[in-house]
Amino acid sequence: MQIYSIGVVAHLAVQGTAAALVPSARAASGDDAARDVADRVFLWGSMVGVLLAVLQLTLLPVLVPIFSTLPEVREAVKAPAFISSFIHVINGPVFAGEGTMLGLGSFGALAIVTAFGVGAMVAGLASPLGRGLNGILLSLAAFCSVQAMGVVLHYLRFGPLRRKSWDLFSRVDLVRGERTNPDSPPA
Repeated sequence: MQIYSIGVVAHLAVQGTAAALVPSARAASGDDAARDVADRVFLWGSMVGVLLAVLQLTLLPVLVPIFSTLPEVREAVKAPAFISSFIHVINGPVFAGEGTMLGLGSFGALAIVTAFGVGAMVAGLASPLGRGLNGILLSLAAFCSVQAMGVVLHYLRFGPLRRKSWDLFSRVDLVRGERTNPDSPPA
């Protein structure tokens, strides 16, 4: 877990970057510029996640002896280290998306996504799988997976920077019967 926690610091840097740069670009140059910045932050976040996973797996033979000299402990760390490496890959878009949502003030949507993630994690912990360290990490992976799906879905489909070609309500606002996108043809 200590090795995983070090990687989370790098992910938090991506989150903070997104929270600062995306709204700044939006204020200075509009939604298209903010979308371009967010796209780059998602790309960089994903690359950081893959890099952290590869580094963690590659350096495992060097890092494990630092934490324990016992052969049993060294052997027991292998599966949790693999799971936490996988979580880094998932966390790449999670932290980029959370930062983007924070920067754009999408707090309610982020709270909903987080609540679903917590539900997935609690379900994993409450299951028989959640009784061991691997199960706990798999529950964390479930939380992160739900978070990743939620923030990416929000960014692409529902958030203020969504792609207009993917907008569910671009032709007609179904609640009021009004056009919401001036570029769309009348209903």
